[in-house]
Amino acid sequence: MGYKLAAFSGDSLMVPQQVVANLPRAEGDAVRVALYILASGCTDGKTIAHDLGLKSVSAAENAMLWWAGVGLLEKEKPATAAAPAAPQKTSDQKAAEIDLATLDDPFVAVLCEEAQTAFGKALGRHELQRLVALYLAEGWQPDVVLLCCAEMGRQGRRTVGAVTRELAKWRDAGVETGEDAERYLKREQQRDAWQTEVAGLFQIPANQLTQWERRAITRWQEEWHYTANMVEEALLHAENHRTVRYLDGILRSWHAQGLTTVQAVRGKGALTGSNILATGKAPAKPMQDMFHQNWNALFDEDTEG
Repeated sequence: MGYKLAAFSGDSLMVPQQVVANLPRAEGDAVRVALYILASGCTDGKTIAHDLGLKSVSAAENAMLWWAGVGLLEKEKPATAAAPAAPQKTSDQKAAEIDLATLDDPFVAVLCEEAQTAFGKALGRHELQRLVALYLAEGWQPDVVLLCCAEMGRQGRRTVGAVTRELAKWRDAGVETGEDAERYLKREQQRDAWQTEVAGLFQIPANQLTQWERRAITRWQEEWHYTANMVEEALLHAENHRTVRYLDGILRSWHAQGLTTVQAVRGKGALTGSNILATGKAPAKPMQDMFHQNWNALFDEDTEG
């Protein structure tokens, strides 16, 4: 009796030519393993041995090894550990890699020449490398670097290290372009002038102000929009407590009450002269207990930096 291929009644399986060509040489388990892998895609020896009822896991692994030899399977390469990320180079390392002799960027020559003019001295090779690295490695525009050099020269801080530290502060303040730098410098000059004026009212040199005191004095002008007249008025109310921290409490209270002028402040209390302490007259009892209280209770929780 003869046979014929029955009609397909389910999914069909594509058999690669490697299997057909090697059927005469393949053992029974090898053929079964090949068909199982083609149908399922599974190449786990333990699973194959279990599902096909093989004598051992090694039987499945030997069959896969045989099929790998004829090209049906490929051995997977072991996963290699990812290479560790290269450590970030420091600013000095970036600077040391710059060869000034080979640079043909016209800005480099201008930067080196103008910076030395701003400092009023010649810079060594290492300093020039650090300077150029601010432009080539740190992304600063040459005009911004030169503005910073000029400012450091004005302050007597004539080193590239001082420029590097100052530019870090500028970047934190949002400075990126020459226009940004000019606005920043103008604002800092206005702050210095205001702090010097207020320090004079306290009869102390401006360089004796702490960082906290400088921030407080800046806040009086830039956030609360108080003038020197308001500071002088607060000093009258402070009497013997002539400290920046004490005055900050007084001015904070006035700001909270919306008192923005000397006239408005005096309308709340009993001071009527321009300087009642100079006249020796005792002030009348204020309408509100706002001039004879412990202002330390009103201070914020800022600490001196």
